[in-house]
Amino acid sequence: MPQRISDVKIRSILQSPYLAYPAGILALILLYTCIFMLMPGEFNAHDNDILTAIYWVVVTMTTTGFGDIYPITTLGKIFTMLVILSGIAIFFAVILPIVVTPAIDKWFKSPKGKPPERLKGHVVVCGYNALVDSLIRELADTGRQFVVVDESAESVRALQLRGYYALRGDTTDEAVLKAAHVETASMLIANEGEQKDAAVVLTASQLSDCKIIALVERLELAAFLKLAGADIVISPKQILGINMGMTAISSINFEVTNVVDLGEDMKICKLPVYPDNPMIGKKLKDLGIRDKTGATIVGAFKDGRFIVDPPDDMEVDESTVLMAVGNDRQLHNMSSLGHIEGMPCGSKRIIAGFGDVGKEVARQFDKKGISYTIIDLKPYEGKDQVIGDSTDQETLKKAGIEQASTLVVTLNDDNKNMLTSLLARGLNPHVSIISRANMDRNVGKIYRAGADIVTSLSTTGGRTLATVVEKGVLEDAIMLSENVLLYKFNVKGSAVEGKAIQDTAMRTRTGCSIVGVIDDGKFTPNPGLSFVLRPDSIILAVGTLKQLEACMAAYGITRVVE
Repeated sequence: MPQRISDVKIRSILQSPYLAYPAGILALILLYTCIFMLMPGEFNAHDNDILTAIYWVVVTMTTTGFGDIYPITTLGKIFTMLVILSGIAIFFAVILPIVVTPAIDKWFKSPKGKPPERLKGHVVVCGYNALVDSLIRELADTGRQFVVVDESAESVRALQLRGYYALRGDTTDEAVLKAAHVETASMLIANEGEQKDAAVVLTASQLSDCKIIALVERLELAAFLKLAGADIVISPKQILGINMGMTAISSINFEVTNVVDLGEDMKICKLPVYPDNPMIGKKLKDLGIRDKTGATIVGAFKDGRFIVDPPDDMEVDESTVLMAVGNDRQLHNMSSLGHIEGMPCGSKRIIAGFGDVGKEVARQFDKKGISYTIIDLKPYEGKDQVIGDSTDQETLKKAGIEQASTLVVTLNDDNKNMLTSLLARGLNPHVSIISRANMDRNVGKIYRAGADIVTSLSTTGGRTLATVVEKGVLEDAIMLSENVLLYKFNVKGSAVEGKAIQDTAMRTRTGCSIVGVIDDGKFTPNPGLSFVLRPDSIILAVGTLKQLEACMAAYGITRVVE
C-alpha cells in the first residue's frame, strides 16, 4: 500500500504543469542550442561552443537582442525568426497565464489572516452577522482597526479575502481571544447571543481592561451582563423600535415623516409622494414648492438612491420621497400641497408584528397616548388585536387598513415585510407605511413594494455601535436615508471660517454637501456658493459616515453638541 501511494504521488508530480512546462522549455532551449552549433557559417559568431550557443538562444527567445551575434545568411535569418516567435509564444501561452497571472492574482487575493503582534487599540468583535458587517464597514471607512472572531470557517475566510483581520475559534476560549490580542484592544463587542455573551464577557474581562459592549435581544438581561463585566449593553432591536416608533409618531402628528428638530424653529423632514398625488409627473421647478410653501427641498430619495440638492428638472414619481427644511407652518403647507382635495385622512394606526421591535413601537405610541391595533399570530391580552398574518389581505382589511393613516411593519422576515407593504399599498394608496428591513440588500425592494420609510436593523445597529466605538457613548445622528447622515458643524476655529462655500471645495474634497446654514438665529437653506461662513455659523452637512468623518479631518471642524 505505501508503495502504491508513492507511485501515485510520483505520477501526479510528473503530470503537473509546473514540472512539464519548465521541462519542455528547457528541452526546446537545448534543441535550439544544438541546431545553432550545427550552423557555424550562418551567423557572425567566431566560436560555436556550447556556452555561446546557449547565450544566443536565451537572448533571442527572450527578444533581448543585444546584436552582438546575428544571422548573415537567409537560413540563419529563418532560424532566428523561428526562435523569436517560439519565445514569444512560450511567454504569452505558458509563462504569463500559468506562472505570472496566478502569482499576481494570489498576491491580490491573499487573505490578511491573523492579526499582527504589534496590533493595539483595536476593536475585537466576537460573532459575525449582518449587523456586524454593517459595523465593520463603518469602522473600515474611518480607518479603525478591528479583528472579527467567529466559529464559521466560511465567514472568516470571506472576511480575510476582503482584507480584514479575522480568526476562527470559540470566543469563550482564552487562547482565541489572546490570538485576537484582546489584552491590547481598546474595545470588545460581544455578539454571540444572550447565553454565550455572558461567557464571552466574563472571559474578556479577566484578560483585558478594554471597554466591553454586549448586544442583547432583551434589555432585562443588561444588569446580569454588567455584573459579568460589560460596560455598555445595547439592544439593536430596541433602538430600531424606538426609531420606527418616533418616525411613525412624526408621521401621525405632522402628516410628514421623520421630522427632526434642527433648532431655531427649523425642522427637516421626509415627505413621501403617494399614488394619485398631484405632484406625480411634474418637475421640481414646475411645483414652485419654495414660493408656495416657504419650505426648501434639500434632498430626495428616489429609486433607492439619495440625491443631495436635486436638480430642478428632476421628475417626481411614486418612488420619490422629498427631503424638506422649514418651520412647522411651512412643512404643513408643503404637506397640504401634496394632498388631493377632499382626500379622506384616517386615524387608524396598525402595527404588523408584535415581537421585540413591534413592542418597542407600541411603547412609543403609549407614551404619546396614541391608540393602535396590532396584527400577530400570537394572542396578547389587553391589546386591540387582530389575530392573523399581515401578509393575508383579509387580515389587513379586518385590522382596518383601508381607513388607516399609518402602518408600521416590524416582521422578522423581509419577504413578509415586502408582501405586507405591497398589499397595504394596494388596499390604501394613501396610508403612511414605515417598514423594517432585516437585511440591507432588501431596503430598496421594500421601498419598491410601497413602503414610505424603511429602517434597516443591521444599518441602525451597525451605526449605533460605530458611534459607541468612536465616541464611547450613544450619540444620535440624524439619518436621512439608509446610507446618508446629517451632521451639524461649528464653523468657529475650523479651516472654513471666513470662506465662501465655493472656496472650501467641501463637496469636491470630501463628498459632503452643505444643505443649510444657521447664522445669528436665521436659517438659510441651500446657501449659494458665494455665501460666506462666519465664525458663529452652524453648517448642516449631509453625506455618508466616511464623508462626514473626512470633512471633520480635512477642515478641523467639530460637531455641534446638543
